[in-house]
Amino acid sequence: MIRLWVAVVLAASGALMVAASWQRWAGSCSGAEACASRQDHLFDFLPPAEPWEQAGSAAQLGGMSLLVFALALPLLPWALTGRRPGPFSAIALLASELALVAVAVATLRSGLSGVVVAPTLGGSSVAVWLIGPPVLLGRFAVSARGWARASSVLLIMATPLVASVTYAIGEYDTRPWWEAVSGSITVTAALCLLVAAVRRAGRSHGPDASINAEVGSATQPR
Repeated sequence: MIRLWVAVVLAASGALMVAASWQRWAGSCSGAEACASRQDHLFDFLPPAEPWEQAGSAAQLGGMSLLVFALALPLLPWALTGRRPGPFSAIALLASELALVAVAVATLRSGLSGVVVAPTLGGSSVAVWLIGPPVLLGRFAVSARGWARASSVLLIMATPLVASVTYAIGEYDTRPWWEAVSGSITVTAALCLLVAAVRRAGRSHGPDASINAEVGSATQPR
């Protein structure tokens, strides 16, 4: 059930990010010149930073996407590896969750007000948000297996840290639709986790599980 819940939440987060990307790029990339101007970092919304210009409701949708992702982050150790995190991973997970919520709320408030709202603790929150989740996901990927490991790797690829050094780099500043790429990768990760949940459920209800249950009940003292 945890994997199923996390998969649904991740899919919602990815879909919201795709919608945010649509708000930024759909109306501006009809012509080469217009599309080039929208690639300026002036329109970046993850998170907004001075100087900044709002592009439709991209910041609101982006902030909502991050908030939804924050619902899944604390459960990722169980969903991806099947066991609780160790003490160091738990501390890193808590710090990442607080930073993620701070950035998400600041992004949402910026979109609603039309002016830049700095996250709690400012640059420190942004730094932890950028670095913490991909490091944790890398740790979980080592312990995960099968489709859950594939989901972990895809979630790493979807993070802004990885995007900023790969597919978010454009000809001018920012590559068009990079946020939609990130959101689509997140949705794909959710589908991988859903497959992992279904396969696990199938194994737990398969013939071998029934036989093991019967053997276990037969060996119990009466």
